[in-house]
Amino acid sequence: MSGNENYNPDEKMRQLAAEIKESATSPVHIMAVCSGYKVTIQKHHLDRLLPAQIHIHHGAGCPACLSSPAFIDKLVEYSKRRNVIIATYSDLLGIPGSNSTLEKARTDGADISVIHSIMDALTLAKKNRRKRIVFPAVGFESAATSTAAGILQAKVAGIFNFHVLCDHKRMLPGMEAILQRNEVPVDGFISSGRVAAGMGADYFRKISGKYHKPQAISGYEPEDVLEAILHLLKQINNKTAMAENLFPSVVTGEGNPRSHQLLDEVFETDDAEWTGFGKIKGGGFKIKRAYRVHNAEEIFFDAKTPEPILPEGCLCGEIMRGVKVPADCRFFTKNCTPINAIGTCMYSEEGPCRVNFLFGR
Repeated sequence: MSGNENYNPDEKMRQLAAEIKESATSPVHIMAVCSGYKVTIQKHHLDRLLPAQIHIHHGAGCPACLSSPAFIDKLVEYSKRRNVIIATYSDLLGIPGSNSTLEKARTDGADISVIHSIMDALTLAKKNRRKRIVFPAVGFESAATSTAAGILQAKVAGIFNFHVLCDHKRMLPGMEAILQRNEVPVDGFISSGRVAAGMGADYFRKISGKYHKPQAISGYEPEDVLEAILHLLKQINNKTAMAENLFPSVVTGEGNPRSHQLLDEVFETDDAEWTGFGKIKGGGFKIKRAYRVHNAEEIFFDAKTPEPILPEGCLCGEIMRGVKVPADCRFFTKNCTPINAIGTCMYSEEGPCRVNFLFGR
């Protein structure tokens, strides 16, 4: 945040905390949309610096946590075919489907390769032309941009054995769903710097304009998050509502034109299933017909999967909506730990239960 060689982040945090305390004259409820903010807040114990009037709710910002059991069920079913390799990030291996996980499928003999980028999946497809490579695509708009670039590269290079199972989400409809449900009070949002880096700060204006909710688009350092809270308090006290860009080194108003171009070229918006929310109108992306050869659902149209089943008693859905916190769950730290996760919120690296388990207790 500063180029001063004498810059002291701890001192800066204390200064910001003092300003927040002075500005917080009544109870304020702030939702931190991106899961990265939850990691920062709990890892650095920012809640201890905040006055009691400030309530931070953690919204639906963990993309892997939002993947429904049906998504995992499809991958497990695809993995049973002898000519299929599932090329996945490790973050998805232990996420439970209705009856199994990718990790269990691998133990049972499925060909499942852990990768670090979509380009690794493309390389795998080039080297294994007689195999069908399936890439499970999760994440919000920023991740969807990378997937779009991968699909375009596959088409240009003629890598027709590369297929994507798309479960990308769109952040704005999720934020609207939270407001429309009105289950948890929201006076303002810390809106995702990751999404805004590609989509632009203007992308979030609808939330402020339509719902009159202040927003601060923030970086992910502890002092960045505290500064975002302070700016939200100032907007709330002044009764203004705008999408304020506090991350100008990365975020512009219009975003990255190439990101917009890639998303528009490869995807169209679609209704999408979000864990805890059900189906959200326009809440996801689907691959356009022009790229159907790279759409795993088109290739494996005959796959049969069970009726999706959520883990009984797991509160992940309520936690993702901000209605519950991990400590409310009877399984938390007992039956459910990162080593033996019952739900996605504990297994995923930025899942709210996992973060709370590691840093919040």
